[in-house]
Amino acid sequence: MIEREVLELDVLFVGAGPASLAGAIHLQRLLRESGQEASVGVLEKAAEVGAHSLSGAIVDPRALRELFPDKNDQDFPFEAEVSEEHLYYLTGARKISFPFIPPSMSHHGCFVASLGKLTRWLGKACENEGVDIFCGFAGMELLYDGDKVIGVRTGDRGIDKNGAHKPQFEPGADIHAKIVILGEGTR
Repeated sequence: MIEREVLELDVLFVGAGPASLAGAIHLQRLLRESGQEASVGVLEKAAEVGAHSLSGAIVDPRALRELFPDKNDQDFPFEAEVSEEHLYYLTGARKISFPFIPPSMSHHGCFVASLGKLTRWLGKACENEGVDIFCGFAGMELLYDGDKVIGVRTGDRGIDKNGAHKPQFEPGADIHAKIVILGEGTR
């Protein structure tokens, strides 16, 4: 049987996407405001926060404004404000412009952003709040006690393509937490 390192946390967010990072920041603040102490961590498979967040995004700034009420839109890592919008119906031969954009499809007041830059920025904000971020460790399986999730096992390192242990083999760690939150994008 392989002996694994065990890390104990109160709350573990799996995946360092915008939702997990914002959730960790908000939770840490709520705990501090209520006078409670708890260990909050974020597990990220990439070598650094933002490395796997490759796409661009249209960001509605309301959530960031609420999470960071002391900041202005210029403080966030946005590229540009949406200044113009068009909606087209595309056919095989041409485009047909719609005369208006339905409210549910409008991005007026939103910003264009790099998701990688946004998550890196949120990652730094997490660390400033006292959240521990563990980069470079993929969560490979949930750990259970009966039917209750009690943590996540990270992936083993130093395994060849046939599954055999190489000389530098290191077993993944077990991260136990009272609460485990799976972020968007986790499998």
